Amino acid sequence: MRLSILLSFMAFSLVSYSQLGLGGQNGRKNMPLVDFGGRYKMSGWLFEPGFTWNSCRLFNPEEEYEDQMIKVNPSGKLGAYFGMGRYTIFYQGGNIFNYLDYSVAYKMLRGKEKITGAIEREGKYSHNYLLGNFNINNVIQFSDKMFLQNSIGANLDWRFLKRQSHDGPNADKRPSAIVANLHYKFGIGFKINERFFIIPAIETPILNIYNFEKFKSTWGIFNSRYRPLIFSVRFAWLRPIGRGDCPPVYASPDDKKAQENFQMR
Repeated sequence: MRLSILLSFMAFSLVSYSQLGLGGQNGRKNMPLVDFGGRYKMSGWLFEPGFTWNSCRLFNPEEEYEDQMIKVNPSGKLGAYFGMGRYTIFYQGGNIFNYLDYSVAYKMLRGKEKITGAIEREGKYSHNYLLGNFNINNVIQFSDKMFLQNSIGANLDWRFLKRQSHDGPNADKRPSAIVANLHYKFGIGFKINERFFIIPAIETPILNIYNFEKFKSTWGIFNSRYRPLIFSVRFAWLRPIGRGDCPPVYASPDDKKAQENFQMR
């Protein structure tokens, strides 16, 4: 698990660093993803429907249980996900991170486990959570209408409903009702028009904060550990400046020019 955490941070750092030399296709400068000329607000709403999957190990070796040899076979199942929240674009885009977002969401984590060998048992579970999310996002533009998004964030989950059954060993083992994680999220974004963006993404924990389990990032239940994956599609849009809204304030003409010409890299 420590290796997966290290690889996640390395991938994030390398992709973030690669944007410094990004010049667009064939040396052509890309059109800015966002108009910073004062026509749009730099904050707004976002929605994220999706689904979850609890991935697990690929190979299931035999192990000893009460002087008998058994094999534990975990497998994931699809679950629902939906989030809604707000985003704020940093002034002049920041140096590495370009915007932040926060949201509330519902997610369902489901799976099953089958024990074979000297003991034949099986179980299944379905846990439902309400959660709060926070992310800081790095955007790397590689065409006029496409970009990569790397995000580091945190989530705090509360389990309000659970269904689980197992007639084998460790039948009562499950995560706590409150769960907190650091997570990593990777997406590929599409600019549909001047105001509307769609970002399909995948998210996974990189560190369990509560309950802290010696730097693990997986989810333990029954006799197995699972890696929660969230597949979502973010819908976000820019809102026009209204008559009652304050226009953007610039410290100097050079500052105004920089903001108008800024391109999220």
